[in-house]
Parts: sequence; structure tokens; C-alpha cells
Amino acid sequence: MTLYEISDGFRALYDQLDDMIEDEELTDVEREDMQQAWFDTLEGIEAEFEEKAENVACFIKVLKGEVDMMAAEEKVLAARRRSRERRIESLKNYLLGRMDAIHLKKIDRPKARISTRNNAETVAIDDPHAFILWAQEHGEQMLRYKEPEINKIEVKQALQEGGCIPHCHLQRTRSVIIK
Repeated sequence: MTLYEISDGFRALYDQLDDMIEDEELTDVEREDMQQAWFDTLEGIEAEFEEKAENVACFIKVLKGEVDMMAAEEKVLAARRRSRERRIESLKNYLLGRMDAIHLKKIDRPKARISTRNNAETVAIDDPHAFILWAQEHGEQMLRYKEPEINKIEVKQALQEGGCIPHCHLQRTRSVIIK
């Protein structure tokens, strides 16, 4: 029997008690016997309900333990992933530096094709706090407001148009592409 069925049994049992109390045709002895049977039934249903509820609670504990183990494993995997990402970036920078040192732009081998490229210009903000103070006075559109956030698209456009904006400059980075 499920907890749902047992709880329905509780409801039906309590309805019987109300009917029994209101039944004027019963003698006191009959009413007392029926009440004793009712309480015995109630004890049985309560015991069965408590056992089922305990089983559900134990299953919840098992699931909670699994969730905790998964969360711990996610942390371990995330740390491993971040470590590998840093290693990849370090190796790509090393390879770019070595290729630049010998002025080599492309390597085409059977297992890997390696090339260098000039990336699009990006905005580098040298002093974000000082820039925000400047932008609040001179170029509000260069900020987005959650907390003051620099709108690098607007800053880039202004710099490309020849604007002189303190605390920032255009820079061109390089990267390695491996296919």
C-alpha cells in the first residue's frame, strides 16, 4: 500500500469515527467496542504509515547523499577543466611566441595545421575606475549601468574614430588556431 492510499485510509477511518459518535442507535457497550476496534485499526494504519514514511525518508537521504557526491565531483571536474584550459592557453602562447621568434606564419602537417593571425582590435582599459570617472563626465554612452560597466563597443568606436580617451587604448592580440 502506498502513502497516498494509507492517508486516504486515515481519512476514511476518521469519517467512520464521526459516524460512530453520531449514531444514536448504538448502545454504550457497542459504541465502546467499536471505538476500541477503531483505535486498534488506527494504530495499525499509523504503524504502516510511519514505516512507509521512514522508507521514503531513507530514500531521500540516499538521494541527498548522491547529490552531495555529484556536487563534490562537479567541483573536482571543474577544477580539472580550468587547469586544462590554463594549460591550453599557456601552450598556445608558447607556440605563438616560438613561431613569431622565427617569423613563421603557417605550418601544415598531416596531424595538425597551425597558423597565426592578427585578431580584431579589442579595448584594453588600463584603469577601470579612472575610466569610469572620466566617462561619467564625457561619454555616458560608454557606460552601461547595472553597476557602472564599460561599454567597450562604444569606446572602441570612439578610439577608432580618432578620439583621445584617457586610461584606455586599442590593442591587437594574436592567437594560434589549431584544426
